[in-house]
Amino acid sequence: MITLGTLFILLMGLATLQNWREKLESSTLLLWVLMLAFPYPYIANTLGWMTAELGRQPWLIYGLFHTRDGYSKVVSNGDAIFTLIGFTGLYFVLGLLFLALTGREIGKGPEDQATAVVAQREAVLV
Repeated sequence: MITLGTLFILLMGLATLQNWREKLESSTLLLWVLMLAFPYPYIANTLGWMTAELGRQPWLIYGLFHTRDGYSKVVSNGDAIFTLIGFTGLYFVLGLLFLALTGREIGKGPEDQATAVVAQREAVLV
């Protein structure tokens, strides 16, 4: 997770530098790397979650503690199911929102180059 985060920082720094130099659109290799880095946040999130959860049970490695002995007497089955349904619903809504916003941006299409240049010149003049 830390390695992927550092990679993101370096990659975005390079992309920002190329954007300031107005060469981002022409650097094909960087655009490919950015596109292929799309699943990395999901991978980093999953690896971070696994690290946190596996780190909570170091006693299992040494055989000092069994998972069956680690259940909570305070949390009922209903509470666990309610939490599971809640998080599943939350991630479902976030996924739909992501798809809707991404679809909306893709539907707009790329900005015309001439329009972008005119908008940039107007912004500088103002």
